[in-house]
Amino acid sequence: MSIVTEFIKVFMPLLVVIDPFGCMAIFVSMTSSFNRDTRKSISKDAVLYAGIIIILFALAGEIIIKFFGISIEALEIAGGIILLLMGIEMVRQGVKPDTSTEESKNMGIVPFATPLLAGPGAISLVIILMRGPLYTKILTIISIFLVLLMVYIFFIYSSKILGVLGDRAMTAITRIFGLLLAGFAIQYFLDALVALSVIK
Repeated sequence: MSIVTEFIKVFMPLLVVIDPFGCMAIFVSMTSSFNRDTRKSISKDAVLYAGIIIILFALAGEIIIKFFGISIEALEIAGGIILLLMGIEMVRQGVKPDTSTEESKNMGIVPFATPLLAGPGAISLVIILMRGPLYTKILTIISIFLVLLMVYIFFIYSSKILGVLGDRAMTAITRIFGLLLAGFAIQYFLDALVALSVIK
């Protein structure tokens, strides 16, 4: 089997799980009222901290989880709660959750770095991929960097999307993605419940 085929087998699942396209849509809807510098700062933080989290779990995921006694299912539920609360606010208000200027700077970490980019799905996937042979481990690390680079590019150029869309369109989009965000949250809960039922 060629190295290209092996790379695709690692890269594609990571691309689907992290989902740069979906994350960009949520990023646009949640940062529409921020200026360009703030959005750029949030983009950098999101990709940087997501990268740190995913690489950390790729290299020492099983050890970390066992040490703290945390299961992937617990991470799914915790991430689901965060996303659900945000989704509800976005649907109700038609705007991003209220944040001060100081708090907006931290949005790069929560919710964008985690749980949106470095969520339970991405964390569990890299742990599984890193159980493979050495070349699979190397391809996994490379794939993580490439996917996050895609995310950063999408986030940076989101300002062009904001320029095309008007305020009314952004309000409608925010409500729609708030509903989808709440759906993702419920799916996290369901995935955790299914996994727990299988384990038991």
